[in-house]
Amino acid sequence: MKILYILPSFQHPAVRGPNRHYHFIRELSQRHAITLLTLARSEISKSALDEMAGYTERMLIFEVDGASGAQAAAMPAKLPRVGGRIERTAQFRKALAQMKSAFAGLMQQGACDQVLFHGKSVFSVIEDWDDLPLAIDFCDATSMRLRTEMRYAGPRRRLGLALRYFQTRQVEKKLVGKTPHIAFISHRDREAVLGPEDQSELLPNGVDVQYWKRASSRPQSNCLIFTGVMNYKPNDDAARYLIDRILPIVRRSAAGLEVLLVGRDPSPALLERAGHYPDVTVTGTVDDMRPHLERAAVCAAPLRVASGMQNKVLEAMAMGVPVVTTSIVAAGLRVDGAGDTPVHVADGEQAFAERIIQLLGQDEERARLAAEGRRFVENHFVWSRSAEKLEQMCLAAARGSARRGQKVIRN
Repeated sequence: MKILYILPSFQHPAVRGPNRHYHFIRELSQRHAITLLTLARSEISKSALDEMAGYTERMLIFEVDGASGAQAAAMPAKLPRVGGRIERTAQFRKALAQMKSAFAGLMQQGACDQVLFHGKSVFSVIEDWDDLPLAIDFCDATSMRLRTEMRYAGPRRRLGLALRYFQTRQVEKKLVGKTPHIAFISHRDREAVLGPEDQSELLPNGVDVQYWKRASSRPQSNCLIFTGVMNYKPNDDAARYLIDRILPIVRRSAAGLEVLLVGRDPSPALLERAGHYPDVTVTGTVDDMRPHLERAAVCAAPLRVASGMQNKVLEAMAMGVPVVTTSIVAAGLRVDGAGDTPVHVADGEQAFAERIIQLLGQDEERARLAAEGRRFVENHFVWSRSAEKLEQMCLAAARGSARRGQKVIRN
C-alpha cells in the first residue's frame, strides 16, 4: 500500500518535540511505501534525515523559520527543501500553503492509496478535500487541555485560551467529520471528543523497556522527582504547584527531603521559586534521565492540566519508580482489562502531599508499585502493537469499507 503520511512536524528522537509517528513510520515502512509530507519546526540533524529517508520512498519537508539551518546542504537529493529565514508566523503560513499545494499535486498524480493524517495545526492541508481514503490519528483532545488550563490561568491569559479553545474545537469537529477511521491515544481523550459510547481505536504510546530499565535498586530515601520539558506550560504549572503548595506540607513530616525537577528549559519563574529552597534542584537539560530516576524514592507528577499520554509517568513506571499523580493523568493511562493503574492518585495539595508522605513511609508498598508499574508498561505500552492497529485502520480506509458520517462530536 502507498501511504501519504501528513504530520505537523518532523518527528525523530533526536529532534525536539513528540516522536510518536517516528515509531509508527518505522513499523509501517516494513510493509508499505511511505511518502512523508511534513514541516521542519526545529533543526534536523543529517543522521535523523538519513534514518527517516531509509523508512520512506520520499520526504517533502517544508521549513518553518529556517529550521534546518546548516543541514540543508547535506539533505539527500530526494528531500525537497522549502522556505527561508523570515518571521516565524509568516513563515509557518507560507510553509503550510506550500505543504497544501504539494498535497494537491500528489493527489492529482494518484500518488497514494491512503492518506494518514495527524496534526490539528495543519488541518487546512486536507480541509477542502472530501471522500479521501483517510485515516486520522487524532491522538489527544487538545480542546480538553485548553479548557482545563483556563481554570488556573489569570484573566488576560484566560481570554487568549478561550479563543484558542474555540478555534481548536472547530477544527476537532471538522476532523471528526472527515472519516470514520479515527484513533485516539487514550480513553480519556476519546471520550472528551466523541463521548463515552464511542469505540474508535485506541493507540497508546510505546515505551522502550530495554532502555528505561534500572541499573541500580537503591533509591535514596525521601527523594522526589518530577520530569519533563519544563517550559511546556502544564509541566511548568505542575512544578510550581509542587514547590508552592505541596512541598510545604510534605516537609512537615518528611525530614531530609530532596526534590529533583529534571528537564530542559525551566522557566525563569520556576528557577526563581526553586532558588528559595535548598532541598529543590532544577537540573535543566540532562544527557540521560535514568540516573536521576534511579535516585528517586517517589515520582511526584501533580499535573493539573493534561491531555494525551504522560510519557514521563510511563518512563518512571518502567524504571520501577513508584508514582503519585492526579486523576486527570491516571485517566490517560487506563487500559481495558488491566484493572487499576498501579499508581497512587490524589487531587488537591493536601491529599497529594499526604499520599507522598504515606508512600515514603511504606517500603513494601513502594516495592509493590515498582514491580507492578514495570509489568504494566511492559504488557500494555508497546509500539509494534499500536502500529499494527494503525495499519489495520489504514487498510480499512483504503478499502473504503466503512461508511462516512457515522460519528457525532460532543457539544
